[in-house]
Amino acid sequence: MTFISGLEDNVAVNFDSVTVLYNTSNDIACSVGTVLPLGSQRSLHGSDTYTVSSGVITLPSGYNYLLRAGVGAYGTTVTGDLISYRFYDTGASAYIGRRGWLAWQESPKLTSGDEYAIALVDASSSAQTVDLRITSKVGTITLDATATTYQYYYYAGHSRVEVWKWS
Repeated sequence: MTFISGLEDNVAVNFDSVTVLYNTSNDIACSVGTVLPLGSQRSLHGSDTYTVSSGVITLPSGYNYLLRAGVGAYGTTVTGDLISYRFYDTGASAYIGRRGWLAWQESPKLTSGDEYAIALVDASSSAQTVDLRITSKVGTITLDATATTYQYYYYAGHSRVEVWKWS
């Protein structure tokens, strides 16, 4: 196996920082319009921190951002449950980027799976505020479920948003 050293100097976009914002609330009833609360954060590269209030993330001006989100959830029926989620620009009152989704299915290779929600945000001239919202739901879904009975199905970890910042 070969490893490339100094990769950060050779990529097309040299990211200034990567921070993960994650949900520390548990057992959240899921409905269309639910905003993930995102109560904690961890820097993976760089040392940036972000202001998060009631799930709304403030992205400081002067930078561009790539946002990527995954949701941890429990569905009661295992087959047929589905949620989709998407970033929402609270300043423009509009959804942005590509929606993500999570579906439960006994045979996921046939008709099911999951995807991250992804958005590019240009905050080069002014700060931007965004959140992650549930946009559709089929079935009874619990976000970030922690009850013992849920553990068999709950392997994804807490819901989280990755914030990749570059100049």
